[in-house]
Amino acid sequence: MYKEFVHKIITFQSKSLLGFISFIESIFFPIPTDVLLIPMAISKPNNWYNLAMIATSMSVLGGIVGYFLGYFLFNEINPYILNYGYEAEFLEAQSLFIEYGIIILFISSFTPLPYKIFVIVSGFLSVNLFLFIIISFIGRGMRFFLVSFISKKYGHEIVHFINHYFLYISAFIILIFVIYKLYN
Repeated sequence: MYKEFVHKIITFQSKSLLGFISFIESIFFPIPTDVLLIPMAISKPNNWYNLAMIATSMSVLGGIVGYFLGYFLFNEINPYILNYGYEAEFLEAQSLFIEYGIIILFISSFTPLPYKIFVIVSGFLSVNLFLFIIISFIGRGMRFFLVSFISKKYGHEIVHFINHYFLYISAFIILIFVIYKLYN
């Protein structure tokens, strides 16, 4: 299954698609850019730098759009936040911003925390736009350049491992999820 996905990404090698996904992922799209970036960097290791640059710049541009949505249109987008089940995350992001300041934006731009939520909260709380852009470039850049480089450097070994053990890995992840759900 994973092998088929990678093959489709390789044959549909599209930097425009990567840019588009990076852009919308910073605003509302639930699937992380990494899902597309990793197989692209593995399939074209000499392009890892360009792929990371596209993902970073388009993600930050999307972040700027999300910032302005939070700044100008929060009352209009608030029902969508509620409908998509992001209310708890939004309130948590808002309290984290109040407690930790701009450092939480950096953390969300680099880690799996939902960057899009912190982007909208940044606009809603009127975080300095210049500072927002700089922090987003640093955090998103570190993330996408690291992911792209690791994919280029160790990608084929990882793909081989996943192809060989995909069924076992999937079963293990499902088992962990079921155990977690049973006890929480």
